[in-house]
Amino acid sequence: MSDKKCTVNLVVNAARWFDAGEALLKQQALARRWSASGLQDFALLVVGAKLGFTLENTILAQQRWCRAKAVDSDAEAVTAGFAVVNAPHVGSEDTGAGLALEAVEAAAYAACDVVVMVGHSMNWQPLRLKLESQSIRLFELLIPPEGKVVVSSGEVLDLRETARRDHGVAPGSALLKPSPVVANTAAPSAKNEDTYDESFAANAVRGVVKSLANGYGIVTRKDGRGDVQFLAAHVQPPGFEFVEVGDELRFDVVQVSGGKWLAQRVVRV
Repeated sequence: MSDKKCTVNLVVNAARWFDAGEALLKQQALARRWSASGLQDFALLVVGAKLGFTLENTILAQQRWCRAKAVDSDAEAVTAGFAVVNAPHVGSEDTGAGLALEAVEAAAYAACDVVVMVGHSMNWQPLRLKLESQSIRLFELLIPPEGKVVVSSGEVLDLRETARRDHGVAPGSALLKPSPVVANTAAPSAKNEDTYDESFAANAVRGVVKSLANGYGIVTRKDGRGDVQFLAAHVQPPGFEFVEVGDELRFDVVQVSGGKWLAQRVVRV
């Protein structure tokens, strides 16, 4: 099986993930707050260990960072390669109540071998049946409310308790992988005005669509700082297919893996 790849789609309840990490840190249950990049490694280790794949052959195909409103770890998640999704079904009263159904369905319908959900259980039976009919495995890394006991199995883990118990040894220690540096650390006098953007994760940049083709578009920024590319997956509902040349958009400008800058959390004005 060593030459076969196992593809994973990862869907995260970002608010619950961040809140639980902060709580564990305050309780001194972890050496430091768990990170988005650590979650990626942990998810791959869990899937690989259960299904018999090596870490090198277990790959992340898609990643969705779902929340109802901005959270403090958005920038870290974008740096780790997540697509940020505005998910209204992640409620402010109970941040673990559920992910937006469209985000979960998108992960399930995209080509993959495994869907890993972080933050709550899959409680919509038709989607479970859809996954089963396509032979897609489902792993649930739960973050239950404090005091609630969740019985762990090979594919259902109480992530908070797993981190408390195993953070000092593999694979639980993967959760504590140091977060990549998000902020621009260059001295102010050496700031590169072509790439630095103070509106990071503010969804405040505006621009006009210049061109559209093959699942991506080019938007010209209204602040005079040139053009930036956006991908279909980063357009908020009703989606990319409703975007036309000449439309005004608002968006974040973020740096992704490899140093490239993209428009994300794209919304038609």
